[in-house]
Amino acid sequence: MDVLTDLLRGVRSRNQIYGLLDLSAPWGLRVSSLDRLSFYSVLRGSAVLSSHDKSLEIGAGEVVLVRKGVAHSLKDRACSRTVSVEELFAELGGHCGGIIPIGGGGVGSEILAGGFLFETTVLDPLFANLPDLLHVRSDCAEAARLLESTLNIMASEMRAGAPGHEMIASRLADILFIHALRFHVRDSLCKSANWLTAITDPKLAAAFRRMHERPDEPWTVEMLARTAAMSRSAFAQRFTVVLGLGPLTYLTRWRMHRAAEMLSVETVNVCEIAARVGYETESAFAKVFKRHFGETPAIYRRRHRRNGGDEG
Repeated sequence: MDVLTDLLRGVRSRNQIYGLLDLSAPWGLRVSSLDRLSFYSVLRGSAVLSSHDKSLEIGAGEVVLVRKGVAHSLKDRACSRTVSVEELFAELGGHCGGIIPIGGGGVGSEILAGGFLFETTVLDPLFANLPDLLHVRSDCAEAARLLESTLNIMASEMRAGAPGHEMIASRLADILFIHALRFHVRDSLCKSANWLTAITDPKLAAAFRRMHERPDEPWTVEMLARTAAMSRSAFAQRFTVVLGLGPLTYLTRWRMHRAAEMLSVETVNVCEIAARVGYETESAFAKVFKRHFGETPAIYRRRHRRNGGDEG
C-alpha cells in the first residue's frame, strides 16, 4: 500500500486558483499571512520570492509551495516595490481567477498562483514539517519532466478560458502538490521533514503500511516492531525520533482520520465505523473521537454531510 496516497485520498480540501498572473516589469506583490498553503508556478520568465530572511529565485518550469501562515512577497527583482494582494483583488472587484495583468509594461513573466485549504488536523505530522518555502527546481530533471505536462495543461486551460477551466486547473493543482511532495521526499532537505522521512524509511515504512491496511487490528508496539523486524525498544525509539510521535499515538490519529472520512461519505452506523477502526465499543470510540475533533461522531457526520456540497 502507498501510505502517502492512502493518507491524501481522504483529505478534505478546497483548492483555489488565484489567477494566471500576466506580469510585466517592474512588478511586486505582497502577501500577508494566509490560512492556506499557497503555490506559485512560473510558466514564463522568472520571479524572486522572499519570506523573512530567505529569498528564492524562481525560473520557468519551477514551483514554490508557501506554508500556511507565512507572509511573503513576489517580485520581478528584489528591489521592486510591492502592492498588497488585498489591494489588487479589491481593484478587481474582490474576485479571484482568470488572467490578471500586473506591472509596468517591461519584460514579461507568467505565473499561475493558487492555494490549498486542508480541513483536517490529522495531517499535522506532514504539514508541520514542511519548510516555509518548498522550492521544486528545474535543475532536478525528474521533477521538471513530471511538472512540465501538468503546468502546460493548467496554463492552456487558463489562457483559453473555456467553461470549467478553473475547475480543471484546480484539480490539476492536486497533481502539482503531489509532485512537490515527491520532490521533497527525494531532496536532501527532507531530512528535516520527519513524517515524509518516516514513510520512506525501509523499516518504519512496513509498520506504516500495516497500520494503514488494517486499522481495525489490536496493534501493540510489539506487533508493529515485528513487522519492522526490530526489537520493541529499538522500534519505539526510532519511530518517535523520526516522527516525533509514538507508534500508538500515530495509530490513533490515523484511526480518527479514517473514521472522519467514513462519517463524511458512508451511511454505515457509528458502531460499525468504530469496529472498522479498531474499537470494541461505540462508547470507547466516541470518547476518543470527541477528544480528537471536539465533537461527537454524530454531530461531526451531520455537520460534514450538510456542508459536503460546498467542498471542492
